[in-house]
Amino acid sequence: MPPKKLFFIAGEASGDFQGAHLVRELKKLNPDLLCRGLGGSEMAKEGVELLCDLTKEAALGLGDVLRKYFLFRSIFKKALSEVQIFRPDAIILIDYPGFNLRFAKKINKRFPIIYYISPQIWAWGKRRIHTIRRTVDHMIVFFNFEAELYQKEGVSVSWVGHPLIDLKQPSKTRAELRAEWVPKISDKTKIVGLFPGSRQTEVKRILPEMLQVAKRIYSRTPNVQFLLSQSNTLSSSLYEKILSREQPSYPIQSIRNRSFDLLYASDFALVSSGTSTLEAALASTPFVILYKTAWSTFFLGRRLIRIPYIGLVNVVAGRKIVPEFIQHEIKPETIAQEAHFLLEHQDLREKMILDLKAIQVKLGDSGAAERAAKVVLKVISSK
Repeated sequence: MPPKKLFFIAGEASGDFQGAHLVRELKKLNPDLLCRGLGGSEMAKEGVELLCDLTKEAALGLGDVLRKYFLFRSIFKKALSEVQIFRPDAIILIDYPGFNLRFAKKINKRFPIIYYISPQIWAWGKRRIHTIRRTVDHMIVFFNFEAELYQKEGVSVSWVGHPLIDLKQPSKTRAELRAEWVPKISDKTKIVGLFPGSRQTEVKRILPEMLQVAKRIYSRTPNVQFLLSQSNTLSSSLYEKILSREQPSYPIQSIRNRSFDLLYASDFALVSSGTSTLEAALASTPFVILYKTAWSTFFLGRRLIRIPYIGLVNVVAGRKIVPEFIQHEIKPETIAQEAHFLLEHQDLREKMILDLKAIQVKLGDSGAAERAAKVVLKVISSK
């Protein structure tokens, strides 16, 4: 019997990370599996033969997409052509809905399609769920409320829980991590983490705002040490240029590719919207959300988004448990005051920590990627 073949598409660092974990679990169950597609360095490490590293072209907002339109069109056509040659037993689409749902339409059921990491249908209304029902054979979702939405719409779906439960574990104890980065740390020292995102456009827009907030936090709480999380998908020079321009007068050091350790060590964090908000919940670290995109994207999104908040941690909670500061709401003095309250008032800290621990329960049990791999193999065997 010839080996089974899978074609993957992941377009962002988070999707590449989750895709790599899924491939690892798939190959434990079927070592002869052949994997090809679009992704990033993490998927390549797990043996996925990449047509190109799509994560290096990640776009944030309508303006970024338009600027890279011809590049994306070329990659899209190349992937379609490769699918015809490779003839996979299934196509695994990982998040990245702008690209992936269009790809699913073009495939038009010629090959089975499994969607891993659901588009945020709960935020954008039912337009996308109709497309998914027509084009996708099976959804694998991280949240139970997503599974309920798909079931109501007649979409085949499996809820596996969230892989972050297994993937995000600290490398050392909290005390060891704090001592590693702040050798002369005392009981009075506060550590504040800055997490401006994993995409270049995110970092360019959000990090300067975070540095302004940090400046005001330091003026209120001088015993603060700041740690900046750098994504391994971005050049260190990007962060260095912003730091050089802003010239912070407070203690700050950059740490590369150790985001969860940084969250675990921090007393408080400034976090860009996205999966990082769930990581902060898993670390039980009080935080606030900052997010800023192109104004064209913001105005379009405000008209289309159907929920009152954008932070994933608040969506999972079903209410706003973490403050959100979006676009024009990013006012450094106001955010610094919020940070000061959460750093200095133990009752407020404990309340948020309890809310974050409730989120941890909603993420399901360990073993999510293994369960997802079993679903994939079951689907392709049935086809």
